[in-house]
Amino acid sequence: MYLKIMSPAELERACETDLKEAFPPAELKPLRAMEALRAKGLYDPLCLTDEAGEALGYSLLWKHRDGKYLLIDYLCVPAGRRNEGIGGKLLRAVVDRYPADTVFIGESEAPTGDPEADRVILRRLGFYARSGAKTLGYDCALFGVHFKTICWANPMPEEGEILQKHQEIYLDQFGREKYDRFIQIPLHPGEKCRPVSDWTE
Repeated sequence: MYLKIMSPAELERACETDLKEAFPPAELKPLRAMEALRAKGLYDPLCLTDEAGEALGYSLLWKHRDGKYLLIDYLCVPAGRRNEGIGGKLLRAVVDRYPADTVFIGESEAPTGDPEADRVILRRLGFYARSGAKTLGYDCALFGVHFKTICWANPMPEEGEILQKHQEIYLDQFGREKYDRFIQIPLHPGEKCRPVSDWTE
C-alpha cells in the first residue's frame, strides 16, 4: 500500500465519486475550496492505493497555520472496499506520515436520536475509538451539522489548546463574520445548531 498526495484531477474524481457517495451534501465542501486551501499550503488530499494504483481510501487533511495541528476533513473508504480493515490501515499510514508530535483533530457526526441513522453514526464513532481517538469534552456544529470532536495525539495537549487551534482553522478561512454565522466551536450543552447551510467560501 502507498499513501500519496492526489493530483487536482485525482481529487476531482474522488469528490465526484467516492466522497459524494460517502457523505451527505451538507458535509461536502466544494472542490474549489479544497484547491484554494491547497494553494495556500493548508490542505493535503491523501489517497491510499494498492500496488496497481487502485484507490483504497482517502484522507483529506486541513492544516492549521502552525503545521502541527491537522483537521481530518474527510476519511473515506470506497463502498466496494469497506469492511476489509482498510480504514484502520489508512489512519495508521496518515499518522505515520507526519511528525510524531502532530495533533490530529476529527469531527464525526453526533448521534441524532434516529435509530436508523444512528446505527451508522455509532459504528463510525466506535471505529475511531478502536483506532485510538479520544472523544473530547466539547462538540461542534458546522453549517448546522452537529459533530462530536475527537483527537489523536501523543502526548495529548490540554483540551483548551486543541479547542483554540480548532477554532483558528475555521477563523483563518472565514473571518469573524462568517465564522459567527456558520461555525459553532464549541457547541455548548443545550445550544441549538444553526440552520443547515452550504459551505461558504
